[in-house]
Amino acid sequence: MKTYILSCETIENGGGIYGYELTKRDGLQERAYFPCDRPMYAVKCEKGLCVLLLQPFENDKNSGYFYVDEDLQTATEIKSTQGAVACHLCVDKGEIYIVNYLSGNVVKNGEIIEQRVGKSVHPTRQTEPHTHFVDKTPDGYLALCDLGTDTLAFYDKNLCLVSETKVPSGYGIRHLVFSKDGKYIYAVNELVPSISIFAYENGKAKAMHTEKIKVANKKANGAAIRLSQDGKKLYVSLREENVICVFAVEREKLTLLQTTACGGDSPRDFDIFEDKLICTNENSGSATCFSLEKGLLGEKLFEIKKEKVLCVL
Repeated sequence: MKTYILSCETIENGGGIYGYELTKRDGLQERAYFPCDRPMYAVKCEKGLCVLLLQPFENDKNSGYFYVDEDLQTATEIKSTQGAVACHLCVDKGEIYIVNYLSGNVVKNGEIIEQRVGKSVHPTRQTEPHTHFVDKTPDGYLALCDLGTDTLAFYDKNLCLVSETKVPSGYGIRHLVFSKDGKYIYAVNELVPSISIFAYENGKAKAMHTEKIKVANKKANGAAIRLSQDGKKLYVSLREENVICVFAVEREKLTLLQTTACGGDSPRDFDIFEDKLICTNENSGSATCFSLEKGLLGEKLFEIKKEKVLCVL
């Protein structure tokens, strides 16, 4: 299985996209490397990978994006995301949607820009909009998380606002996943480690409840969220606490099943690969791989050292 890990370093320090083959016997075997400056996030698409770069242009604070084939051999030119600190994106039928965290906007194809407005109660993290996530919904809209305003928003494919709803003030919604039937949304909040559950239908979400995650570290904050292939397990990573939590999920009900140390420092991202889970630990410069047994984390299988690993897919 082809697997990619992004190192958000400069090229001089080994930054770029590392391509691996994930096998049951040998773990991750490095197959390719594409040097690029401080890649932030990537998604798979028809062209291979679409990749965000933190600040690739001289004398310009804007982020950039480009495409590279899945063998990491041929890339397109870098284009501007029309905003600073691009951190998430989705590609849908050749159309690319990007959120620029610091600029607080969402951009289509680097051309159509929808600027968000507002703030919330956190004195340093919520003085303005901070868009952190964008993805297509199961029924053809776009879902967007605005950490700076505690808002879950929905847009049509031309970035016209359809609806908005909120998580509790100061919680800072970060990323989300949809249930397999598309009727529920599970969103991880960064500033207060928690999961907000929404009922969803036709471009509108109704907040049902928010469940705090019990933590020992007061600085703990939510990062990534994933759903198992069968839709029965929900996974959330917490930085500072440095754990991955596993919940049983049934419609709006969550039950904590397991809390496991992630094997590093600051688990910004993780992804599920059949019977394995790979987690990228940004501050410790390590990607750790765990076995999955009936949806629960088992033994730590291996670790790969790369600086500032931000994304795995």
